[in-house]
Amino acid sequence: MINYPFGKLELGEGLALTLNGMPLKGEPRLLRDLKPVLRNPAFVNDQNSGKVLYMMYRSVVADPMHSETFRMHSVRFDLTVMDYCLLDREPNKTLGHIHPEAMPGLSYPELYQVLNGRAVYLLQRLQRGSAQVSDFLVVEAGPGDAVLIPPNYGHVTVNVGGCPLVMANLVSNRFSSDYGPYKELRGASYYLLENGELEPNPNYPAPPKPTRSDAKYPVSKDIYTDFICCPKSYSFLNDPTRIGARYCKGQ
Repeated sequence: MINYPFGKLELGEGLALTLNGMPLKGEPRLLRDLKPVLRNPAFVNDQNSGKVLYMMYRSVVADPMHSETFRMHSVRFDLTVMDYCLLDREPNKTLGHIHPEAMPGLSYPELYQVLNGRAVYLLQRLQRGSAQVSDFLVVEAGPGDAVLIPPNYGHVTVNVGGCPLVMANLVSNRFSSDYGPYKELRGASYYLLENGELEPNPNYPAPPKPTRSDAKYPVSKDIYTDFICCPKSYSFLNDPTRIGARYCKGQ
């Protein structure tokens, strides 16, 4: 059982998730879906290609009365459950994606919170239409930590905790994520290996030296409860100019 102010989460077989005793409907991401972004795509075969790596639960509400608050502010709350396993030498990870622009020069940000386990977020500022990365950030987070994905950064999440990773996110509902650049370039500009090593992806020309960051986004209770309490404080999810200079690295 995972307890947070917004509700009680229980993890079942097959990465199934219930919230306050109610089963949630999820969408699976399979090993074969990640083949284009793996360091070693030959790891995927007919026997293991159908393995569920993580489940995505989108537009979750703990109380039906909260649905209107999310709708009025064009924000959704998602939950993701990631298995802990190795994909050859890589710990389990997400496919990776970028966001479109919310306004000229600034893409939509996203806010994550780890609820169980440990995650490493691999953030990169990728010039659109090219393989040129100008900044690569590594952020490790544990239970309760929140991490903001700044405008103009793509991101991959890696499960490094030795147990199922459960994380939440708040994001605008005005767009769809773009997975194309990560598929075309076979993942992020660095692969995180099981020993913690960051190995350069040869499909990127001269990626920048990784920078480790301990920056966390301040949370009072949890990102769901904080949003319901004061949704205007999260207006930056649709207007990235409202993010403070500490986080708005895209400017």
